[in-house]
Order: sequence, then structure tokens, then C-alpha cells
Amino acid sequence: MLCSDLLWDAQSVSRKQVPTLQDTFLCCDRETLLSMVEQGYACRLPGWGQATPQQRRVARKRMGRALDAMLDCAVKRKSGKALCVFPEERFVVHARRGQVSIERLVQARVVDLSAGAVRQEAAGGAHPFGCVPWSQALSYRVWLEGPWDCCERYMVLASAFWHLTHQAPAPRQGESGLGILSTSSESASSKAGAKSLPRCDCSFASCEESLPSADSVSRLAAVRAASMGLYVPDALEEACQERLIARVDALNQTCEGDFLNRVERLMGRLQAA
Repeated sequence: MLCSDLLWDAQSVSRKQVPTLQDTFLCCDRETLLSMVEQGYACRLPGWGQATPQQRRVARKRMGRALDAMLDCAVKRKSGKALCVFPEERFVVHARRGQVSIERLVQARVVDLSAGAVRQEAAGGAHPFGCVPWSQALSYRVWLEGPWDCCERYMVLASAFWHLTHQAPAPRQGESGLGILSTSSESASSKAGAKSLPRCDCSFASCEESLPSADSVSRLAAVRAASMGLYVPDALEEACQERLIARVDALNQTCEGDFLNRVERLMGRLQAA
């Protein structure tokens, strides 16, 4: 695989080349990832719309600390080699006050590669990562192959981040709901004996030997982010809107195809009568 190509486009890949979830977080643009988490998930918390600017700043700082803890968490790569995070696209219909809208979601879904079957979420809202510590969940592999752009890849990673940080007990009387974003005590960076990982030690990079000498750590991180399609373009929001419009167009084309098929079926029946 050439370094100028996306990792996800490689015709063959070894298990060692497939990045862990922690590897992928290491290659993300921090502000973009946290912004996706806020826009896609945190803003839906009870009371977010009525929260003060100070409350939202506290929530953002809490998410930032959670991300730092994930990046510093001691992870055993081998422990998650059988489980892999894939993008999953879904459309949800919302009906409110006589108006109906369609929401497009691109989320993380875990597949057990050893069993060859998608892990099914348990009833009652259990998330697809299960009740496992970060040290295990962050070792799950990530594979973002598909018709995804940069924005959609960040949507997948924001979904994974939220699943690993969000717990949803019913808020007590008088609480805004903003305090229910919490980090796992087992993986917090302040936990005694926690081992810090080098922030740019992306051991999955298969083309490292052929890379030009990096001018700095940030340059190397940018090259690796580009290899995973996580290098953020300037007009990310506009690109996301264009992708949504394109997907709606694809749905409309499918509807048109179904319509033409029904017309052809009737014509065939009329001729046969």
C-alpha cells in the first residue's frame, strides 16, 4: 500500500496493519472529533438546550478530559483483535407536530470477526461495545472502508466515543442532565499505575519505512491522519451537507426505480391478459 492511498483502500492488509480504536483517536483532529460528539450526541442530553454557557463549557471540558484519558489509557492490542468497529448507516423518521423529517445516522457498530456475525445489541438500550473497560474497548480494531468522506468517518468515531463515555441514568430532580457524561474510573489518566502512551505511536502504519522524514511530530500525525481519511478539509460542514443531499438523491433514485418497476410489471400483466 502506498502512503498516498487510504488504508481502507488496500487490496490486502495484515491484522497488525488494522488500527485499534485508540490508534484512530490518536490520528483525529481533536476539535473536529469533540465538535461531532457535541453536535451529534451531547446536544441531545436532557437540559442541554436550557444550559448556561458555563454549563456547556464544563461539559466540553469533561469530554476533552475523557478523550485525554482514552489516549493515555494502557491498551493491550491483542485483547481486541477479534472485534472490529465498522460504520453503519441508518435513516430515522421523526414525526413532531404534524411534520415528518428523516435523519441520517452514520454510527459505529461492533462485529465479532472470529464468529463472523454482527454482535447484536441487547434489549434495554445496551450499547454495542458492551460493559467492558476502556482498556479492552480501545483495543477493538477499526475498519472504515466504504463510500465515506472525512465527515462521515468522524461521525463513526464520535459514535464510538459517546458509547464509551456516556451513561444514561435518569437525572435526579433539579439536575440538567449535563452531569451524566462520565469517564470510566478504570481508564482515567489519574488512576494509579496508568501507563501513558506516546501520542503519535501509531504502530499500525505499514508504510512508515517509506515515509519522508517528518519535520515534526505534528507533520507525522498529519500524514497518518491522511492515510486514514481523517485529515480535516477546510469546508467540512459544507461537505457533510453535500453528502446528505447526495444520499437523499440516492434514496429518491431508488424510489424512482421502484416506480418504474411497478409500471413495467403492470404493462407485462396487461399484455399477458
